[in-house]
Amino acid sequence: MTSERTTLRYDEIFEVGDNKNGTVNEVHVPPPVVVQELTARKYQIELYEKALNDNVIAVLDTGSGKTFIAVMLIKEMLANERRLRMIRIERKLTFFLVNLVPLVFQQSGVIDANCDAAVKHFCGEMGVDLWKEETWKKNFENLDILVMTAQIFLNILRHGFISLSQVNLLIFDECHHTSKKHPYNLIMKEFYNRSPEEKKPKIFGMTASPVNTRSAIHSASHLERNLNAKVFTVSDTEELRRFVNRPDEIPIRFAHPPEYSETELYKTLWKECLGAEKFQRAFSCASQALQVLGPWCSDRVWKYILKELSDKCDVKLDLDKNEIELFEAMIEEEKVLMQKVTNIIDKWDFQNPRCDINMLSPKVIKLIQILDCFKDQSDNFCGIVFVERRHTANVLNHLLREINTLDFINSDVLVGHGTREEGDIQMKFNDQNKTINKFRDGKINLLIATNVAEEGLDIQPCNVVIRFDFFNTLRAYIQSRGRARRKDSKYIVMIEKDNLKEQGILGEMKKAEDDMKEWCQMLPEDRKLQMNDDIDDSDDSDDDEGHYYINSETGALLSYESAVSLVNYYCSKLPKDSFCPVLQPDYKFIKEHSGFTCRLTLPSNSPVREAVSEVCSSRSKSKKAAAFKACLQLLEKNALNNHLLPEIEDHEISEQTKDERGLVEGVKKSKRDYRLKSPDLWIIEDDQPKIPEELYINVLKLDLEDEIYDGNPYRTMCLLTRKRLPEIPSTTLYFHGVPKTLNVHPYSTPFKIDLERMELIFKFTMRTFTSIVNKEFICEFENFPYLIVPLVKNAPINEDTPNFIDWEVIERAVGEKHIPVDVSKISDVMKDAVIIDYSDNLRRYFVHSVRYDLTPMSPIPEGMGKREKGCKNFAEYYKKRFDLDIKYPDQPIFQVRKISKVMNFLQPVPGALPTLKGRTATFLIPEFCQEYTIQASVFRSALMLPAILTRINSQLLIRELRLKLDLPVSDQLLLTAMTAPSANMEMDYERFETLGDSFLKFVVTIGLYVRFPDKHEGQLHFQRIKIICNKQLYRSAKKLHLYEYITSLSFNRRAWRPAGMIAATDGPDMLEHEKTHELSDKTLADVVEAILGAAYLSGKVDAAFKCAIALEVPFDEITEWDHFHKYNKNLPQVKSIALRSVNDKKIEEICGYTFKNKILIAEALTHASLPNSVTSCYQRLEFLGDAVLDFLTVKYLFEKYPTSSPGVLSELKDASVNNQFLGAICERIGLHKHIIHFSSKLPGGITKFVNSIKVMRDKGETVGEYWSDLEDIPKVLSDVVESLLGAIFVDSEFDPAVSQKVFDKWIAPVLNEHITPETLKVHPMKRLTEHFQKEGCSKLLARTLTTSGHEAQESPESQRCTIFIHDNPVAHASANNIRSAKKKAAQIILDKIDNGDANYFKDMCTCVVLPKVINEDDDDEELID
Repeated sequence: MTSERTTLRYDEIFEVGDNKNGTVNEVHVPPPVVVQELTARKYQIELYEKALNDNVIAVLDTGSGKTFIAVMLIKEMLANERRLRMIRIERKLTFFLVNLVPLVFQQSGVIDANCDAAVKHFCGEMGVDLWKEETWKKNFENLDILVMTAQIFLNILRHGFISLSQVNLLIFDECHHTSKKHPYNLIMKEFYNRSPEEKKPKIFGMTASPVNTRSAIHSASHLERNLNAKVFTVSDTEELRRFVNRPDEIPIRFAHPPEYSETELYKTLWKECLGAEKFQRAFSCASQALQVLGPWCSDRVWKYILKELSDKCDVKLDLDKNEIELFEAMIEEEKVLMQKVTNIIDKWDFQNPRCDINMLSPKVIKLIQILDCFKDQSDNFCGIVFVERRHTANVLNHLLREINTLDFINSDVLVGHGTREEGDIQMKFNDQNKTINKFRDGKINLLIATNVAEEGLDIQPCNVVIRFDFFNTLRAYIQSRGRARRKDSKYIVMIEKDNLKEQGILGEMKKAEDDMKEWCQMLPEDRKLQMNDDIDDSDDSDDDEGHYYINSETGALLSYESAVSLVNYYCSKLPKDSFCPVLQPDYKFIKEHSGFTCRLTLPSNSPVREAVSEVCSSRSKSKKAAAFKACLQLLEKNALNNHLLPEIEDHEISEQTKDERGLVEGVKKSKRDYRLKSPDLWIIEDDQPKIPEELYINVLKLDLEDEIYDGNPYRTMCLLTRKRLPEIPSTTLYFHGVPKTLNVHPYSTPFKIDLERMELIFKFTMRTFTSIVNKEFICEFENFPYLIVPLVKNAPINEDTPNFIDWEVIERAVGEKHIPVDVSKISDVMKDAVIIDYSDNLRRYFVHSVRYDLTPMSPIPEGMGKREKGCKNFAEYYKKRFDLDIKYPDQPIFQVRKISKVMNFLQPVPGALPTLKGRTATFLIPEFCQEYTIQASVFRSALMLPAILTRINSQLLIRELRLKLDLPVSDQLLLTAMTAPSANMEMDYERFETLGDSFLKFVVTIGLYVRFPDKHEGQLHFQRIKIICNKQLYRSAKKLHLYEYITSLSFNRRAWRPAGMIAATDGPDMLEHEKTHELSDKTLADVVEAILGAAYLSGKVDAAFKCAIALEVPFDEITEWDHFHKYNKNLPQVKSIALRSVNDKKIEEICGYTFKNKILIAEALTHASLPNSVTSCYQRLEFLGDAVLDFLTVKYLFEKYPTSSPGVLSELKDASVNNQFLGAICERIGLHKHIIHFSSKLPGGITKFVNSIKVMRDKGETVGEYWSDLEDIPKVLSDVVESLLGAIFVDSEFDPAVSQKVFDKWIAPVLNEHITPETLKVHPMKRLTEHFQKEGCSKLLARTLTTSGHEAQESPESQRCTIFIHDNPVAHASANNIRSAKKKAAQIILDKIDNGDANYFKDMCTCVVLPKVINEDDDDEELID
């Protein structure tokens, strides 16, 4: 595309002077660097010295180094502050305040580079609005200088986080804004002017133009008064000119545009739209562009307008909720109309631009001619074109790109954030920064900008600045001119010919600027600020004086002025979703006889719904009064804290706390040593005799027929105790995986025993313990906690049991340890003997049988003599191996079995059989053996004693805990709850923990819902996290000393010690080690939840709730389950009018339940998007219903799958309680048709989802988890399922049985049909994690990037996930939610694994997995006994 050759030359526009070739002197654009050291100029020192003594407003041209004066002042104040800190405790800080966010980063960079101080910048994007006092306090304690926007500083003053008495210097950048309601001015009015004189900080203001109006002197004086400072400028103006390049100012005139007729495109669109309201702004913009820019630009504007219209579908109509269907139809009409308009424009034949007055206005043609004059200076060209409107900027940018003769220009637009009006073009903050950076880097050489580029921003100096649209203020004139700071730069003002008004304004501006300079120069150096009574104060008149609230604790201040913004901020922090992205207050004004009243309505999830002002003199004041009243009501409801901030608690929760050892509390990785507790029953009290005269007998009866198992005889053993043993639940012992029941029969009546026999039993006990674990134990006779005795074979279990103690076995065992085998008297009695092989390291064996058919001279039976391999008979083996000769060649042979030293009879997994090593005997020659004096039947039973006593210890401790905390839990269930998986028992707490975790969430949610009716869902959620988080549960468990009662150590015969005894080999370290066990913080937290699960199984919700109170879960005055209803403070606050939008009969039919309070139906179905709702939205009921559903689901799965592992239960729960599943439930029961909302997006989302389900149903595809592959299911659908379940729970007076019936009606049938362990779709991330764990890799990490806000909710790829293996990123994925992003990323890796990539782990994983070897059956252990 080409433009007509312009005949206008450079020297015809500009006076070239001596520069005969008509070119601009070349100036290289300096790269943006941070200067490490700045050198002060004379005028800077002059102003700096004045600022040391007074509050100063420095008036200097753009580029003259005002910031450096501030830096110098900061340095001096900092040095002085450091001196003062040596004599006073309090710290004082310097605050550098700016008007625009980009300036925060710009100015903090300069200060940081030039000051030896702790400097930090603050802006809204850092989330400072959510910071609590502790966060600000940390910053104040660690920083010297804080750079921030003025609004942030005003906020922290208002919230009492800081006072001006803590500030030594306040710097106001671009301080000319200090007027009216600007934060600069509010800081001065609300705080500085109200502070005692001695506590006021120093003020330093900076501006290139102290004026905002055409009256320079009035405006400057006004600024002085507002800032309580004096204007100073340089006295040596000649020096200033050496440092600041002033541009040549050139007015260029253009002809008045002709009266353009409406274009054909305009007429076509007008006919199509018929004046549709949505397009009114668009037609207005097109008309304006036609008259100012010409027909070509007017038509081109439409493309930019349509793009904005398509992104902005907010309809601001005040419709009654009964007209929702009509509203939806209107939305559909607008979409159809938008499509028609788009089609017209897409197909329109746009002409190429020409410098023709019939196509472009004279003003635009003149702009093209001006720019064309710089063609020869293209390498150095850098300019800005200032326009008034955003549409003008965009269409001019488009035009310049299509003019071939301007191909040296790379242009872009820089506009402000705009408004929310239809068709108003906006520019996001990030886009602004990108554009500025491109301009600074030279990638763009022409900015077409609105007034956003006039001041403050670090835009590089230009050599051409063109005022395309005329200015209206002296500030705009001076600031835009200040952008032309290169040598020989041009400032071009475009003026319409014969436009006397514009010419007059230009003259006024020049005169006002001259007046301003003259006024500044005439200021006496020592003058005091003159407060003239005749100055017009209308801009800052304060008719709100006296309307203040000051919090007595924090000093936070609420004024009429701050109340409106506080209400807006509070509403913005209320919970919302993608279908209600913005919650705003609604102000309605009523004209009264003597003024106005304002009715303020807050969103439906606010505890304060309405506030009405008194009659005020103006609408503005009535609005402030209503907001002020609303804020006071929010304070009463504790919706605002003492700092006048909404109660947002997530930052506290996310913070990890560490103990004195630096361990993070509540996490799995934090492990600590805890003291083990011995049961009180074993403790010998001071009032007890050291040697008792009587003992209690406790029979340890194993469920064996005829006391024989696997052909081997056993004996019933008894435990003799000083104190009566309580009833002990039966214990399961495992014989290589085969369960057998052991019952403990405690006798209530002791039996008397003489000292001699007691000493005999004591020796037998010590001998037995030593023999079974091969350790010598030490215990004084008077200190024994218990004794053991065998009963005679098949002794009766009754009152006469003490008479059946086998004294013969006891006496024989105590007499001698080993006796020779009399080979002449060998009989089958030896089958109940333990034999010691004296020929080979005193190995012990059970005699399996006496082989009368074999002698030492017999050949080795085939396949049975492993150690005798290669020898022709037994005698030859003994001779070769041990050099032993046979004396009795006709003696029979013992066939023996090795005695296993593995004694963990509590582990259900089959233990290792005795290892038959090369030296392990199958046959022994009797003459080389001795008989162990403890019979085999007794020895076998004694081998179980360590496991039995370990379990009895645990059961006694559990009983103590139950009694100590008054827990309504059976001992057997409580034992399971207190047994960690690390103990490797037949039971552990994991399944109970799953159930208890859900119950804890359930009961805490009820308590919060009942006790805090004024807290919204978000606050309740964070309160719940604080109560049920692992950190809090860990603290409760630690406080209650639960660690003393936990069984965490797996049974180990080497580590086992009888109560009250120590091994002879135990040193101090071992003795200490035996008294402790290591537990992670999470284990303690898990135990709390497991106890709750056990309590629920013992006595349902009443027992579990009582247990929760005992475990210090806070419920205040609520101590019984029925108190939830008694103390329920969520009373209906609306009238029956709320039911007009509800088909309550149909809802009751869906629920199978009749409501007593039907208002709950309306609340349960009302979405937050409904404006001016007469009832609360469903969010609080959803919060409650979510917990009800979670618990009922876990309980259902727990009961249905009694043997499933916790992992399977977790997977089933994840599949059963999620957005997709509940969306399918909502569609299945037809609840989606009854949602009350006012969202234009929601109907489309519901329709798309319902249609997808219908298609699947028609194709017969609704099998398994058919919903799991559907994306973008509106969360509202799952929300109302939960909220209605919550409403039923409240209406039924918190009766779980009623909710259970609804669960059985809605949820259970779907779970039965669609979700089972066999059909479960495991989340790819879980599958991937398990796969890596199986392979032994511990270096798998999924890192997510979560973005929030309206834009994130709209973006299909706003949430990202990256998976790392050994710190290397291997898979990336994006989605509109984190779960889906994780799913996609994990699937990428799984696909590689599933496709048979054999080298995947070899290439990615460097973990070295060492096998865990435990050898409990050591053959070479030296026999002690």
